[in-house]
Amino acid sequence: MKMSKRFKDWFEDGNVEETDGGYTTQDSQWTNRIKDIPSLYAYWLKEFGCAIILLMMLTSCAKEPLEFSYDSFRELRTYDLSLNQLLRDGTEDWVENNMSDLKPYQTEFFNKVLVPSLAEEIKWGLPLEVMTAQAILESGWGQSALAKDYNNYFGIKEYRKGMGGVRYYSDEYEDGKRVSRKSRFRTYANAGVCFADRSEWFLANGRYEDLDFRDLDCYEFAKELQNRGYATDINYTRNLIRIINQYKLNEYAAWIKRTI
Repeated sequence: MKMSKRFKDWFEDGNVEETDGGYTTQDSQWTNRIKDIPSLYAYWLKEFGCAIILLMMLTSCAKEPLEFSYDSFRELRTYDLSLNQLLRDGTEDWVENNMSDLKPYQTEFFNKVLVPSLAEEIKWGLPLEVMTAQAILESGWGQSALAKDYNNYFGIKEYRKGMGGVRYYSDEYEDGKRVSRKSRFRTYANAGVCFADRSEWFLANGRYEDLDFRDLDCYEFAKELQNRGYATDINYTRNLIRIINQYKLNEYAAWIKRTI
């Protein structure tokens, strides 16, 4: 009877030897003629089943739980592998297979910001669909000077003293009319830091302190932004919802959450 290399390696300790009739155990405490590999498995399970099950239970209890933690750049990681990279690779495949009509800069944008959006939803409950749609709307798909040069995808202004920043003109709406004003904006090392700072801005803002973001889906949250005066553009929420639906952000969100 031919044995696989795996079993040959395992049996090299001499406890089991191959004979013409099958496999013979050499241990005097449980000497028995085993006709084939399935029977050998069945014999071991019968003799040592309780011990094996107990060992599995103890091992399961001792195993570290899978948790999310954040390094200095708020990147998703587990204890033994970079979940961040796995999610980025999966996201690139999903975007390629489900958003075939994108321009190159749009594909690049999604591959850069979708996982940071997911990281903030996991931590705080802020819907990734809305975070991503906001970044699209406020940075022009990452093509604005603030996004390109300083990784500021939300036009986050810098009001803190002594924190530096960069001065840029931005468009705002007053009495329904668009006006351009020069303001100081925050700068970031990468998209992940920007999205993490965006979450902290929401959490520290008194307008949203009574909201439990985890209780809201992306459409409800988008409406709350308008209701609570987030943007001066009266069509802001409508534009967010259009982007979410047009670019299948809700479908991506459902897929990536199933993946993890």
